[in-house]
Amino acid sequence: MKKKKSIKLKTLASLLLFTTVVVPCSLHAAKPNNRININRTNINLIHQPDWLTIESSNYYEGDKDDLVTAGLGFTKLSGNAFASSFAYPSQPTLQELRQAKLNRFINVKNGEGLMFGFKRQTLTPMFDGRVPGTEILATYDDDNVTVGLLLQIPLDFDKNKPCIVAIPASDSDGLFNASDVQIRGLWGLKHNCAVIYNDKGAGNGIYDLTYRRGYGINGKSQKSNLLFVPKLNDIAQYNQKYPNRYAVKQLHSRQNSEQRWGEFVLKSIEFAFYELNVKFSPSQEVFFNKDNTLVLVYGANDGGGAALKAGELDKDNIIKGIVAVNPQIQPVLPKKPVTIKYGTNTEKKIESKSIADYSAYASLYIPCAVPAIVANNADSYVPFADKYRYSQNRCDALKKAKLLTDGTPEEALQKLHQYGWTTDMDIQLPYFYYKETVSLPYQYISAYGRFDVSENMCNYSVASTQQDPIYYIGKVAPLTKVNFEQLWGLANSHLPLWLGDDATVLDLVNNDDLNSPKRDFYSTSQHKNSIDYNTKGAICLYKKLSDSRVQKGLNQVKSTGNLNKIKTYIVHARNNVKQLPDYTSRAYVGLNSQVEGKATQLRYIEVENTSYLDGNFPFDNLLLPIDFYGEDAIEWLWANLTNQATLPESQVVRAKARGDKIGSAPEVTAKNLVPISQTPKRNDVIKQENGKIAIPE
Repeated sequence: MKKKKSIKLKTLASLLLFTTVVVPCSLHAAKPNNRININRTNINLIHQPDWLTIESSNYYEGDKDDLVTAGLGFTKLSGNAFASSFAYPSQPTLQELRQAKLNRFINVKNGEGLMFGFKRQTLTPMFDGRVPGTEILATYDDDNVTVGLLLQIPLDFDKNKPCIVAIPASDSDGLFNASDVQIRGLWGLKHNCAVIYNDKGAGNGIYDLTYRRGYGINGKSQKSNLLFVPKLNDIAQYNQKYPNRYAVKQLHSRQNSEQRWGEFVLKSIEFAFYELNVKFSPSQEVFFNKDNTLVLVYGANDGGGAALKAGELDKDNIIKGIVAVNPQIQPVLPKKPVTIKYGTNTEKKIESKSIADYSAYASLYIPCAVPAIVANNADSYVPFADKYRYSQNRCDALKKAKLLTDGTPEEALQKLHQYGWTTDMDIQLPYFYYKETVSLPYQYISAYGRFDVSENMCNYSVASTQQDPIYYIGKVAPLTKVNFEQLWGLANSHLPLWLGDDATVLDLVNNDDLNSPKRDFYSTSQHKNSIDYNTKGAICLYKKLSDSRVQKGLNQVKSTGNLNKIKTYIVHARNNVKQLPDYTSRAYVGLNSQVEGKATQLRYIEVENTSYLDGNFPFDNLLLPIDFYGEDAIEWLWANLTNQATLPESQVVRAKARGDKIGSAPEVTAKNLVPISQTPKRNDVIKQENGKIAIPE
């Protein structure tokens, strides 16, 4: 890193300090290979940009409140599951809402709190993981798009060695995602960096159609200045036909925000530069710019995809390093094939499939395949498999629709294996479908196709459901256990919104259920007295992938694989059933080796015995937390960029499962979470060259 310099504003015109991203009107019709046009302009980082609205600025002293735990502290978060409380549930305070968002149970047995995230060996009763500093909440507004921004500047921000860590939100969540703040954000704060989060334009935007209310950027329930308001011509008529319904920003905004993820990350970094200069520079001087400030991007899941997209747009070397964990990324695969050789298997061409595609395929066949999964794992407990009492009904319905020939669970499981899931992944599939159902593919298909809430795509709508687990069958019902005013603090913008494992608050429901509207897992679409998990809806959703609207949106979100030689680590879980490795990270690494060739700075880490899950019950004995490896990778980047340490090459990490029985797995140790090796064994090295990736088995 270069030594920090004070730069007079009169010299600014001769320096390229930053990149302003301008999206042309023709963007929505752009071909997938076309990069968003970037107009490079010299900007004054002392004066507030026109697109920026500052919502609030608060200083937290690190005792009653702080940047990371909202005053709860690590001890409370890692004790037992701590229930959020509201003095007046119908009128929660902003502090109560923020605390509810940052309240999550941290299970120290899986390594968090000792080996990554909070380090309990360094904590004291006075400190207890609370980080003092300033928190600034803002929005980026452009072309009817609103993106939430959250900047955290720790009290011990190092002005002499300035750094910024940008964290695009995980999954579909908005700001204050607890895992983002307490793992990725905490890492940045502990390294004396400013941390900037952005919600990727999806945000925690839920709109109550009945009472015509939503949320502000701070989570307050209100009727104006909202994160999201759906466009609905006759809301009263819709409510009369579909009571207790809601609109969700990612599903119903008609904006396909994924198309602009990279831009939003760059804008968040620009916001961070502006605030740091205002806070620490003398009047009319710019102290911090891209040449003297270390900028890293650290994202997971959808946020990992956003991190890579930001790297693709960064032509001016603003970002110095990227870590993307289990990225949801969809590379454009060129005419020249990208291939993979896995172990001693025959080299094969990687097909181009999006998460919308393969998750919709999974939602078709998993309910039928469960009995075969149980039979193949007779010596193991298959979590949640006992909930599937009507699997054969789904098999029969798929046979009737000519999507199965024999109509057996074995045939359905074989189809899943042919599509990309491996036998090592099978044991997760019943849990995966039960927790996600069609909500996972629906959110992407609806966004890509820019469907409005009034269209009820495939006869689905978002509704509040029974919140009592006793006699729960997923029927539409008004909110009772949770007030709408509290909901922002408990929601993550991803459906279903659960209360425990046996009841939901919000979910997609089948409006055409033959008895009454209810969520898929309890829904009938063939015979009135026969649950088939809404086969009709699952088939409709899969067919929507070929809709011209959806295809256009899919083409708009594909990535180029050109990271502009930014030092990058992609970390992916080998047994990830949600972001399938072949269609995401492996495909991206192969494409990058073709696009950037020998100049590439991308390294790929694939970890055994990990998934999209965090290693908690009911997979504590089988799976390990992938977040350990994200933190390990960014530590290596930090060491390289600050102390010239040699970066480890691409490799398979042989992490070792904890073993024993579900619920009684021993505490994770260094024997389980084997770190990334600076000099991996020859048989563990991953090779990528000219569109070919070879991965040891």
